[in-house]
Amino acid sequence: MISALTAPAPRAGNRAPRPIYVTKGGDMLNPFTPTPTDPPSYLAKYTARDTAPGLARRDAVRTLLSWGLEQLADAAELVVSELVTNVLSHTSTRTINVTLIRTGETTARIVVMDTDRTEIVLPACPGDDEEAGRGLRLVASMAVQWGVERVVTGKLIWCDLQEDR
Repeated sequence: MISALTAPAPRAGNRAPRPIYVTKGGDMLNPFTPTPTDPPSYLAKYTARDTAPGLARRDAVRTLLSWGLEQLADAAELVVSELVTNVLSHTSTRTINVTLIRTGETTARIVVMDTDRTEIVLPACPGDDEEAGRGLRLVASMAVQWGVERVVTGKLIWCDLQEDR
């Protein structure tokens, strides 16, 4: 359930108040409510549990559809699922932040951040017999560009998607 609240009235000459969205219950700490910003963006925080990849996939697709970026939905669904699953599999974080940013008329950036402070490990080259270890290669094949960065609170991985790729 989402309740819309408004900030106190602005001082003279300041902008009008924006709604503040609050959620109660559920796996997500933030509701699915893309807020009007420039550029459009969406941020959600998920509890690190096995339901996070599915929730993040759903929200990423809904966000892209609301922005008219239907062509990116399938790629984003796969990328978000892989990145959130990697965080669950390889870190001890309690929350996972997923941000989508519309970077142009046909482009969007996906950012997945964890709060684990262990070192960044580059992907290994799996053997032909191995079942795991190809996820980031898949992300790289779908993205125009991607990267991993250390931040004060943990690590983030990002990738840029573009229509007609």
